[in-house]
Amino acid sequence: MNPLWTTLKHLAEVQTGVTLSGEGDPSLPEWPYLRVANVQVGFVDLTEVKTLRLAEDAAASSTLKRGDVLMTEGGDIDKLGRGAIWHGEIANALHQNHVFAVRPGARLLPEFLVYWLDGPVARNYFRLTAKKTTNLAATNKWTLGNLPVACPPVEDQRQIVAYLDEQTAAIDTLIREQQRLIDLLRERQESAIRSVLLRGLDFDVPVRHTGSDLLGQIPSAWRLVRTRYLCNITTGGEDSGNASDDGKYPFYVRGREILRSDDYAFDGEAVMTPGDGQGGTGKVFHYFSGKFQAHQRVYVFTDFQGIDGRYFYYYLSTFLRPIALAGSNTVTMESLRRPLLADFPVAVPPLEEQRKIVTYLDQQASKTDTLITEAGRFIELSQERRAVLITAAVTGQIDVREAA
Repeated sequence: MNPLWTTLKHLAEVQTGVTLSGEGDPSLPEWPYLRVANVQVGFVDLTEVKTLRLAEDAAASSTLKRGDVLMTEGGDIDKLGRGAIWHGEIANALHQNHVFAVRPGARLLPEFLVYWLDGPVARNYFRLTAKKTTNLAATNKWTLGNLPVACPPVEDQRQIVAYLDEQTAAIDTLIREQQRLIDLLRERQESAIRSVLLRGLDFDVPVRHTGSDLLGQIPSAWRLVRTRYLCNITTGGEDSGNASDDGKYPFYVRGREILRSDDYAFDGEAVMTPGDGQGGTGKVFHYFSGKFQAHQRVYVFTDFQGIDGRYFYYYLSTFLRPIALAGSNTVTMESLRRPLLADFPVAVPPLEEQRKIVTYLDQQASKTDTLITEAGRFIELSQERRAVLITAAVTGQIDVREAA
């Protein structure tokens, strides 16, 4: 096979979507439309499809057709440029302006294009040409149209698609199995942590009810203490824009990523969690001992009294979200307020028992993390193999007729 190298604009039409503007005139026809949330890697999620009102002539230029390849204009850099085929699941559906509809011509199969978009040539192209902001990236119609494509004859494309469907299905099955293993390991780890933090390492001791349905029973010798009596609660004072790539000190911000800073505001043992942000309130937690910097919307717990700092880290990261969520007026947990944190109840064993629990949990976490790392590495290798296979097939490096 000798594919012809060209650019996407010579093989397909790139259609832009409708720009949303308010509620729309109620007298106009109502149309279903796809937004960024509907376009996932490899499939279209129709769990929630919104509608808009628009004149028929205006809707015509953004109407989807069966076989269109949907691609998002922006998002995570690793997903940018990846597409999903529209099979006409909803009649007369439109797409918004942040979703491209790539309509292949007679020389290009939609299924072949989706495989091409998943290969390293396309991945590298979007990585190099994307306009990047913090954790996000975006492309445009002109850049998309200039994507290099190795385009073999249509009959060869059909054979390549059939070959890759079979080969990638086996790889994808292995990846899903390893991902399920990772999910199971994490669930078991979380369950074990919850159990130990509420019952300790000795299940034969007398227990009493905490008065909380979420916490249930704890050993009778343990105390239930509000956080404000266990430590100092403050926030950082720095902005993410002042991070330094070569900074000497860790800089804890609102996401999971730990940045670096040239200076520090804290020195000692601390637990951190963001008060808001994209990382997910009540989901991101850090423990650190030493000099560090913190974002102005990151809560910092210091000066622990009667509680081991690492024990507090385990307890806060396990129970803050379910307990705070139960007592919050916002189901999305968009932000945490200091009074809620100050009143957060902590089951506190004697200090020596806390340290034994921390040692046990650290050991168990190390074993689980090792298994998760091994499964993650298997997934990475499988994904690399998948990418190499796709590249070799779509660029003609292997003859799928002989491989079949």
